[in-house]
Amino acid sequence: MTSPGSPDPGALEGVLGHRFRRPELLREALTHASAEEAHNERLEFLGDAVLSLVAAEELYVRFPKAREGRLTDSKSRLVARATLARVARRLGLEPWLVTGGSLEIRRSVPRSVLGNAVEALLGAIYLDAGLEAAREAFRRWLAPEIRALEESPSRIHAKQRLQELCQKRFGGLPRYRILEQVEHPETTAFQAAVEIGERSFPPAWGTTKKEAERWAAWEALLVLEAETPEEGEDAPDPAEV
Repeated sequence: MTSPGSPDPGALEGVLGHRFRRPELLREALTHASAEEAHNERLEFLGDAVLSLVAAEELYVRFPKAREGRLTDSKSRLVARATLARVARRLGLEPWLVTGGSLEIRRSVPRSVLGNAVEALLGAIYLDAGLEAAREAFRRWLAPEIRALEESPSRIHAKQRLQELCQKRFGGLPRYRILEQVEHPETTAFQAAVEIGERSFPPAWGTTKKEAERWAAWEALLVLEAETPEEGEDAPDPAEV
């Protein structure tokens, strides 16, 4: 992979929307442990905490009437590794990553490495300019994902979309399983999960079984759509975890 020094790192800073006062943080954030030099694992650790905070804050403010379960589900989608890898590709980070070992001969960078780099960059921005700068970077980089949480039509038809995707990709239908039911004096909550073949997807909560299944379908869609085969890759097997 190319290093942040080629081409001009200013171009990448323009994409990120942040000009580093300490450019060594940028290079460290983009350096994978396989490169055997100052790498991004510590920045990833810090960035994970920053991401969790700013995502929770954004959802708390943006959805004032949402219950804790819904906020938790939404946050899990924003911070998911598949989401962060998608953000990394949208920002065009792959050519900038510094890697070594077997990663140097791969045709594409694994999603986990891309997602970790996004977390490390958030940690680097936090150290370079503080929480507000990291918060602004989060909002800028994940703007499409944040908007998607507000677009109810796509969620309403999530079960139909998932069924069509499963029939096309796997030749079968998804199954829905109620994992938990919680009774409170004023409300009832259900937790549902989607199963396709031998594979289970992240569960979701709803105030009715139908709502829980719809949100579970949305969770499965996010995972499967993030796994859309790229050029040169094989389609994912539904039994793979």
